[in-house]
Amino acid sequence: MRLFAFGSNGSGQLGIGHEEDVSTPTQCLFEQAEISQGSQIATIQDTGFADESEITTVAAGGNHTLLLTTSGSIYAAGCNADGRCGPHRATKSPKEHESGKNGNILHFRRMIISDAASDTEVSKFKHVSATWEGTVAVASVPRSSNNVDHGDTPDTEDRIFVFGSSPKGELGLGQNTPAPVPGTCIPSFPPTDSRITALASGMAHSAAVLSNGHVYGWGAARKGQLGRENQDAKIAYSPVRVRVPFFAEAVACGREFTVVSGRGRFVVLGDRGNRWGILNIPESLSLHAGDDEDLGESGDHLQHDRQEDCGGCRGTILYGYTGIASSWHGVYVHAAPGLGRVERSISNEALSTGSRSGAQTTPDSDFVGGSIVAWGRNDRGQLPPPDLPIPAKLAVGSEHALALLGDGRVAAFGWGEHGNCGPDTDSQGNVSGTYNVVSLPETVGADGRVVGVGAGCATSWMIVT
Repeated sequence: MRLFAFGSNGSGQLGIGHEEDVSTPTQCLFEQAEISQGSQIATIQDTGFADESEITTVAAGGNHTLLLTTSGSIYAAGCNADGRCGPHRATKSPKEHESGKNGNILHFRRMIISDAASDTEVSKFKHVSATWEGTVAVASVPRSSNNVDHGDTPDTEDRIFVFGSSPKGELGLGQNTPAPVPGTCIPSFPPTDSRITALASGMAHSAAVLSNGHVYGWGAARKGQLGRENQDAKIAYSPVRVRVPFFAEAVACGREFTVVSGRGRFVVLGDRGNRWGILNIPESLSLHAGDDEDLGESGDHLQHDRQEDCGGCRGTILYGYTGIASSWHGVYVHAAPGLGRVERSISNEALSTGSRSGAQTTPDSDFVGGSIVAWGRNDRGQLPPPDLPIPAKLAVGSEHALALLGDGRVAAFGWGEHGNCGPDTDSQGNVSGTYNVVSLPETVGADGRVVGVGAGCATSWMIVT
């Protein structure tokens, strides 16, 4: 497994060994700390991960990047002036690895935390996300002694470790708290006997979904991104409940809005000013009378939260889908490929004419295959162009997106001033109304195959076997 990156790289956040922007995919470098007879030896690997695991999450902040693998390892690169890349093992020979200006990390390093509460070393994680200047990482650790009873309580608990800066409470540590030191976690969260099942961050806020279907958020709240009930506080310095009228399963965070989804339903929480139209849910996804009953929702959870006005705009998805993603100012619903009829991707212009992106049903199927329904800001071509072929996978960055197409090619569109959409853009740095096909370097060879894509803050990623 290899990783290639292109785009903004002023702090070394691409992990390619230098701090210059690149517009063609360049192979990422990884440092591996190996234990040998009590001493640690640093080695630079340019072919993949030592444990041969796969990347499941690419989380990008303003100038740093985090990778989560199937084995639970987190690798970080980029700006680390405030420790946002987390602690890592010191190496015997610092000259073996390079650092850029201001201590920037130019090769991906594995994050390893010493957790004082459980007196353990934490090297395996469940989730990771990034704010503009911070990192949020979830791990299951041995339950602390003050939380242990002698009943059926599990012997582990989820804990949220945070690193970096928190000017708007985005690390959830409370008001007027000092900068976090390695191993700092959000106190008294999540609630006892609950697990964190999903995590996302925007520029200055984060949200977590718990195993009981509840949602909590922290950080900037002034624009309603944490629900109407938390808006007046402007900043949630510690996790607060974000009420939604269904059992939550997933979450995505834009710059100043949040999308919570679960069991075919979703809600967009954001500013009623609606500058970029993120609250304008397309007709094909709008929640109509009776949809709650049609989706089979019942029980105390719905009956309780149905009475709560979360202040968002609600919708339903009546076909199979792989997930909901968000850019800084847009929402993208990606239908699962191969589940039914094939529909073209829908652009913002098509949505405005009332096109339904395959939401029409037939007697045999309610599914569409590989289509994207997207809405929001499109002044730089951020929404899928009308001629985009069927995507197998979709990655959405701050103002651009990458699609892994069914034939294995990678398409990029949107704002690409830093090279994150490839070398060819218009005079304003955009790929608008069309898409670029971004190819791997010839040195990869004919056997190289792209199996995944990622997108961040003007950064792009291609996972290659």
